[in-house]
Amino acid sequence: MSDSLKHKIAAFVIFNVLWMSAVAGRADYIWLTAALVVVQIVYSLFVAKIRLRLILQLLAVGLLLEAIATGLGTIDFTGGLFPLWLAFLWVGFAAMAPLSLDWLAEKPAIAALAGAISGPFSYWVGVSFGAGTSDSVIQLIVTYAIVWALFMLFFCRALKAGDNERLVL
Repeated sequence: MSDSLKHKIAAFVIFNVLWMSAVAGRADYIWLTAALVVVQIVYSLFVAKIRLRLILQLLAVGLLLEAIATGLGTIDFTGGLFPLWLAFLWVGFAAMAPLSLDWLAEKPAIAALAGAISGPFSYWVGVSFGAGTSDSVIQLIVTYAIVWALFMLFFCRALKAGDNERLVL
């Protein structure tokens, strides 16, 4: 197994443990979620050599799209309008994605489709864990399908951008 594949798997596993800690544990496991975010960032920056600027760009767009989705009343998160565990989850995803999902950079249609399917599914599972509530499962699925398709299109563009290139949605 190549080092690149090992890094992809390791980052993906770290993120999925982080997701479980954040979503299932929320405030009760915030210390574990914070520790896992640090591990994810350190691994991505220093082991896999992912650029901090790329992580911050993905984080900013992810938080913006999340704010739009929650502002539409799609979901009410347990722990407040935008709880700390959710912010940690976005930081972890922004650090994991360029490493584990980089193979999607040249496949924007597949990336958008994967986001449109996996994004809403993740939120639906989160609601079933009590991480939030939604008055309409249809609105949840449609809103997050759009949010995650857009995010993954931006993700593909960001991965291909040069160091000095400005990115816009």
